[in-house]
Amino acid sequence: MASYTIYEKPGLSLEDTIESAVVIKNEYSTLAFVLPVVWMVFKRQWWVLLGYCLFMIPLWSLNDILPTWGEMLITLIISLWVSVEAPSFIGWSLERRGFVEVATLFAEDQDHCERRYVAARLEAAKNRVETRKAPATGTQPVQQGGSDSIKTGLRDSALRESVIGLFPAPEASREFK
Repeated sequence: MASYTIYEKPGLSLEDTIESAVVIKNEYSTLAFVLPVVWMVFKRQWWVLLGYCLFMIPLWSLNDILPTWGEMLITLIISLWVSVEAPSFIGWSLERRGFVEVATLFAEDQDHCERRYVAARLEAAKNRVETRKAPATGTQPVQQGGSDSIKTGLRDSALRESVIGLFPAPEASREFK
């Protein structure tokens, strides 16, 4: 199963929040390994590109001092680092634009991840409305609509789904039946 990170823009209505949410698959990027500059331009990672150039230009200027294999090894290591950290760079640029990381999910594909996110987000909004309507007796904590309620909803939706394999979904204890 693949890992996905979900970012959303705070301060929007529920529909706008769900619509503007960004889902990033946490995976190795082959294009970022082979052609890191092309990947940065294609993904519009301008600050990452600036940092990459500020680091690589002095390295390229050491062409006469370093042996060829040393320069190739350093370039290979940097390209590998950029390709592994590619989702983190995209997330960092989203955070600079005001997005907030809400959750990280494991899902079969991006559609499955988006369905789980929307279901959990709607469930969190429904729970928030129900807690506002409930009388304040002091026995129940008032649940805020932050990312904790979304994470709880995602965790609960994962437990409701049936799991095929070695680890099925947890069942109620048979001791009390």
